[in-house]
Amino acid sequence: MINDLSLSKNVQFYELNKALTVKSIEDTFREISKERVGNYLKNSYLVRKKYTTATGNKVIYSFVSYKIEAEPSFLSGTKVKEQKYAYLLLIECNDALAILKKYVDSPEKHFSSFIGEYDYEKFCHFHGNKNPEYERVTMKNMSISNAVIRSRSLEAKSLNGILSSNSSSRSIPSNFRMKVGEDSYTLTPSTSRVSHRDNKSSFDGLVDWVIEIKNEIKITNNESEFLRNFASPICLKDIIDLGHKVVAILIDLSEVETKLSNGSAVLSKADGSQLEQREINKLFNRLKSPILIDGNLLKVKWLTLAGKVSYTKNLITIRNSSLDDIFVTENGSEKYTIGSYINKEKPFSAVFDSPNYAYYSKSCFEYKRLVDNIPSILNVFDDTYNFSSIGSEKEKPHKPHFTRFPITSLFRKVEDQFSVNDNIVICDDMNDEWADHIVIDSAASSISFIHSKFVKKDTYGASAFHDVVAQALKNIGRTQAEKQLFKVKYDNEWHKTYENTNISRVIGANNWQEIEVALDTVNQNPNAIKRIVLATPFLSKKKLAEELNKLSLGQKCKPHYVQLIWLINTFISSCKDFGVQAHILCKQ
Repeated sequence: MINDLSLSKNVQFYELNKALTVKSIEDTFREISKERVGNYLKNSYLVRKKYTTATGNKVIYSFVSYKIEAEPSFLSGTKVKEQKYAYLLLIECNDALAILKKYVDSPEKHFSSFIGEYDYEKFCHFHGNKNPEYERVTMKNMSISNAVIRSRSLEAKSLNGILSSNSSSRSIPSNFRMKVGEDSYTLTPSTSRVSHRDNKSSFDGLVDWVIEIKNEIKITNNESEFLRNFASPICLKDIIDLGHKVVAILIDLSEVETKLSNGSAVLSKADGSQLEQREINKLFNRLKSPILIDGNLLKVKWLTLAGKVSYTKNLITIRNSSLDDIFVTENGSEKYTIGSYINKEKPFSAVFDSPNYAYYSKSCFEYKRLVDNIPSILNVFDDTYNFSSIGSEKEKPHKPHFTRFPITSLFRKVEDQFSVNDNIVICDDMNDEWADHIVIDSAASSISFIHSKFVKKDTYGASAFHDVVAQALKNIGRTQAEKQLFKVKYDNEWHKTYENTNISRVIGANNWQEIEVALDTVNQNPNAIKRIVLATPFLSKKKLAEELNKLSLGQKCKPHYVQLIWLINTFISSCKDFGVQAHILCKQ
């Protein structure tokens, strides 16, 4: 059987800390083949056999193959079965284990006490000293917001020099294809996989190739200029082992809130009684504040909660009896607790006592340049706007005779300070809004999407800022919207007054034609400026600078400032990716 093999060069590589045992292999073969049909294929159950290639390379291999039956993927609930043949090939070459497989799920987990992963940097920089051309890369974005593109793929004849360092420095490559001379390789670091685009190989040729690749991984240094620009992933356990600890967690339950507001879900207690609206408001308002972690204590809004936070190699789990006693029922049938939802979906970010690390949605990030970027981060804050005497966002309820938002509202402050010269200021608040205000400045050939957030007291917690950042990033693609989409907005909403008042939604234009002319001026200028503006009068630039500069000096600052700097960095970086300027309006 082994001499009949014809296999693609698509292999997972692991460091072999000690030789596999006959028992570990036989146990694995037995476990993975529980669903087999009939016996193993003839001459296909081979355990720890020695082999020497024609070139003199010596290995120990193990192989198993068997038949399985399964319903075809295009059918459901039938008795139709198709036959497939699965196999697992293990090649031990001194200090490395190579795994080839088909229709076998994660065999490496059975050998966890024998193997280890190669150093991420070594693996990624494979052939980095041979001036490879990178043809395709799939990147996972480092972010603590669910309002950004989490991953994306880029492809070109050569990405070297094309991909901006802004994008790569905040991303982790999860898969990339590279060309070295005439050879094309695809590497997937998360599964330790190397694939060589080549003809299928006999077992003898495959073994020679495995040893060649294993040796190349061992001698690899951080030679690739292209890959040096990327960030590195890090395990949660590694951060904890370095002596750091989680100091704050911010939970995002916006999806559950949305389901409650549109009536597709209800909240109930353990006894089956539904929560009253005041109880729902109290629950979500409390969880919108960061949960501070102090040993085994959870503190939120000066309250100490019963529960604890636990850690595995990669995941954070939050235990709290109160959350486990509140049930969500969707569409009258599906039922789960708030606690189980949080620990299954992981809709939360966490920060550590070091600003270099962050956790979001089952992933940990290390961003060593974050502290170095503090001066740049502070430069997006503009404290020249007059935000004095503001008492509300839009001061509801509105009286029918109002023709403007009240003078003490944030909306009015924004409109008064942006409706200058020939600017057109559009209030898009409510009903599928793109922003609270959209400002078109024909003279400067610019368009700004302004998102406003008001809270009664100054706050530097992540919750309020998280809300406005999420709103902005959720609509960042609208900055590139075609003119016709603006026309649809005008016809549906903008030509009307605001809610049940006489407040005009459009200032500076009397009809669609005037808006169209202004949009044409911006769109026809290849150097037009597009901005995302956050109006956040609850932040003081001076106070923020004082705290963030502590980090620059290597000092500690309060946990919510660490969360804040990660959110600000996410906002700025996302704007750069879209070619949009980032601005944050604040107090002095």
